[in-house]
Amino acid sequence: MSVESLDRVFVALGSNLSPRSRRLAEGRDMLSRISSGGWLESPIYETPPVGPEGQGPYFNQVVSFWYDGDPKKLLHYLKGSELVLGRKPRGHWNSREIDLDLLYFGNKVMAGRPTIPHAEIPNRQFVLVPLCDIAPDWVDPLNNCTVKEMLASLLESEGKIPFRTITAEEP
Repeated sequence: MSVESLDRVFVALGSNLSPRSRRLAEGRDMLSRISSGGWLESPIYETPPVGPEGQGPYFNQVVSFWYDGDPKKLLHYLKGSELVLGRKPRGHWNSREIDLDLLYFGNKVMAGRPTIPHAEIPNRQFVLVPLCDIAPDWVDPLNNCTVKEMLASLLESEGKIPFRTITAEEP
């Protein structure tokens, strides 16, 4: 299989229900099973929650790999993996055992399901910071900006959110 026939995909992982480290590790394991190589992973960051009050902080990470398949197939795999890994429905932006979000699928732009690139990338430090760690020069096919440029713009407009790098297994 040549790299030319594959797409570079980026997936954001998140969890704010213990054991967060293990849940991200299980998410990475599920993704590694469909990777066709070129695996990249960011550090894991602990970040404040976005959404309803009363949630604990999240562990967030971005991984990237070569993928041989189509976007719908990958989205189904991500959503199925969330269920296999114990995600329970709690409504939009509520606590979650595991979240696997498709950020980019090569340079494809798609509306509907899945929406590619993910619509919230330019607005989320918890996505842009780890994405910038592994692909600072990746160009967003919608706005033609690099990840580094999008992060700089977001930091300028809202200031830096407190992030803590996770260096060992933590709950």
